[in-house]
Amino acid sequence: MTITKLALSLMLGAGLGAGCTTVPPSPQLATSDLPNCFDSNYDRERGIFTMKNEVANAVNQQCLLIVHASDEAASASQLVAGRYTAYLANGGGGGAGGTLQSFAGSGGGGGGGAGAMETQAPLVLSPGAYKLTLGAGGPGGTACMPRASFSGGPGWVGSPSNMIRVATGEVVAGVPGADSYARLSRAKNEKMAGKMDGHGGSGVGQTEGGHAAVAATATTARVPAEPGGAKLASGYTGAAGAAGSVSAGDKLSGAGGGGGATAVGSGGGGGGESPGQTEHPPQRGTLGGGGGGGEGTSSECDPGARGGHGYIALRRI
Repeated sequence: MTITKLALSLMLGAGLGAGCTTVPPSPQLATSDLPNCFDSNYDRERGIFTMKNEVANAVNQQCLLIVHASDEAASASQLVAGRYTAYLANGGGGGAGGTLQSFAGSGGGGGGGAGAMETQAPLVLSPGAYKLTLGAGGPGGTACMPRASFSGGPGWVGSPSNMIRVATGEVVAGVPGADSYARLSRAKNEKMAGKMDGHGGSGVGQTEGGHAAVAATATTARVPAEPGGAKLASGYTGAAGAAGSVSAGDKLSGAGGGGGATAVGSGGGGGGESPGQTEHPPQRGTLGGGGGGGEGTSSECDPGARGGHGYIALRRI
């Protein structure tokens, strides 16, 4: 699974950093049907807004955040106007699906998805309404289809997140156009993915997903697939997802790569199995973490796991 140039230009080049943008403000934002963010999307344990109770294949969730004047009493579902630091991440990338291994040595596990980059920005929140768009984690790649000669598919990039001032349509944090983002079709995603060689997902400023386990002899087949890197460009360190272990009986290991981590979430472990143990499916990333890659052996191939959903946190300065 790889992050494509098209995805990078959308999610990074178009304004991943927070703050005012040069994109013309939306004329009017439809907010009448949006739920209160504190009621629908607030994780009180972590103090962040993220996707919750989503429907299948949802690209994002949107909600309304109300900021009251500083001299008004704030409730559990309101914020008081003032200076804040915004912490924002898009959804993590999905892990790639595994491909059946052939006698010629091709095929194997899928690479892990990339962990989303967290951005930070100081904000002055004035009284009013703000729309939050919380990006979904990218779906995992499909498993191979041997009869149709289809290899395991790449995972999808995670959806972008942003925060918009409703009165003006100004993007105050995140990616412009996140609220109208459309996920690539399967055909386009596979076309843009590049060579299917088990590499992990990557992107500018993101934590790279682990490569799938490479071909090995029976004496070295215990080497696990590479986990996602844990060091982020921002200096934060997160725990990368553990890669699936490799069966010692396999000359060509089929374990999937681990997903990349974020500042607050870990990447999912890659699928695989150990001698005498039950097979471990690839694990989903958490809070922007990349999904684990699917296993690919000489007898089976599994789909990749989904990336973790994006998030937005607002901390009073």
